[in-house]
Amino acid sequence: MAASRPSPLFTKLIHRIYFNNSGVAHFFSQRVRPAGILLILLIPFSWTLMPMYSLAPAYQIRGMIFAMLTLSIIWLLFRRARVTTTRRLPRVATAGEPLEYFIEIHNTSKRTLSGANFLEMTPDNRPSREIFINSREPGEEKRNIFDRLFCYYRWEWLQEKLTLFSCKPSAFIKPLPPGAYTKTPLRLTPKKRGIITLIDLRIFLPDPLGIFQRCSSAHSSEDKLIVLPHRYRIPSLLLPGSARFQLGGEALSNTIGQSGDFTSVREYRPGDPLRHIHWKSWARTGIPIVKEYEDVFFPRYGLILDTFASAEQADLFEEAVSVAASFAASIDTQESLLDLMFIHDEAFVFSSGRGEDRVDSILEVLAGVNSEPRTDFDALQKLVLQYSDELTASICVFTGWCDQRRDTVSRLHRAGMELVILAICRSSEEADELQKRYPSPLPIHWLRVDHVEADLATTGV
Repeated sequence: MAASRPSPLFTKLIHRIYFNNSGVAHFFSQRVRPAGILLILLIPFSWTLMPMYSLAPAYQIRGMIFAMLTLSIIWLLFRRARVTTTRRLPRVATAGEPLEYFIEIHNTSKRTLSGANFLEMTPDNRPSREIFINSREPGEEKRNIFDRLFCYYRWEWLQEKLTLFSCKPSAFIKPLPPGAYTKTPLRLTPKKRGIITLIDLRIFLPDPLGIFQRCSSAHSSEDKLIVLPHRYRIPSLLLPGSARFQLGGEALSNTIGQSGDFTSVREYRPGDPLRHIHWKSWARTGIPIVKEYEDVFFPRYGLILDTFASAEQADLFEEAVSVAASFAASIDTQESLLDLMFIHDEAFVFSSGRGEDRVDSILEVLAGVNSEPRTDFDALQKLVLQYSDELTASICVFTGWCDQRRDTVSRLHRAGMELVILAICRSSEEADELQKRYPSPLPIHWLRVDHVEADLATTGV
């Protein structure tokens, strides 16, 4: 295998060829319509017919093709449009799910705009030379010597990996007089979580024959779209543990209120919140009086995300983020608290639920979380143990499995924490091998890449 690996110099040459050819192909794909492709392919076919058939129809076909192509090109020289556009985007989208939004169009030219449609252009997805040379397509070592030498499938894999979204052209708009406004829908499908910057909205102006089209900027502003992680269906949650006393009781909630838990009044003590003061009693007695509330018990769950993943585990990490997002969206935070915990350079804790942020805030955090190539499971253990007395149960989502992850589970289990362990793997065989090599003190729910939803349905959590 090593002997068939191409030299760096040859790989650089291959990258330059792929890079330039991809740019040229993209340029023409936006300006040549299907009918134009057909006519261009007919040109060599018409030339091959001439020696075989010295008849007028062969010359007529060739002349007709060239006439149509020439007429289309001349028409495009006079095809112009000046528009300004505004996107009406939702606040968030979800990876893998189509998103429909509207663009408002203002015709700023002195001509009526007709026969035009719009498309959101994706950012350049051509990998750089460094990425192309240093990356390896999954399973590349199993390909034949020709494929390993020219690395074409690696190029295709990287392009797909670097594509942020796909978009379909809009329908053709109705004739728009000068100075008039209209709107049209666009359908966009994000490919991955994160923040997408939309900066290149194009207007297409085809010629009447439908052969070529002019591709111009639609003069739109820069807009950002938050893409949440893909989420899976979670079965009915039966998490272990029991509700714990939460300091502050019902006062933590800003949705249910406090009237049902008021028990009595007493004199003010240093540290009592001002919102608990009973103003009528203070006015009557002249002494600060506060209201007392009944202690409240409700569950508080921890969602522990393992962010320690190497570049080769990028697919496992993305699935781990999706699983964490699925649980965050499924836990009823109207009657509980949820704490998301992970390590990235430092310890992070984000809470949602009663009196805290909405669960949407946790999903937005997960949309931007990145993997951490440097492992520090000691920091993760210390972070979780700080909240061990308050947590009813914790869901641990691990990116793979190893001795450090097993030791983390063992330490948290010895501390008396109720844990649900989920680990991402690539196959059942790999899961069995890891389980034998690093036996866990608690049952592990293995989730296979590409079969996560089916495996989640059998976890029983």
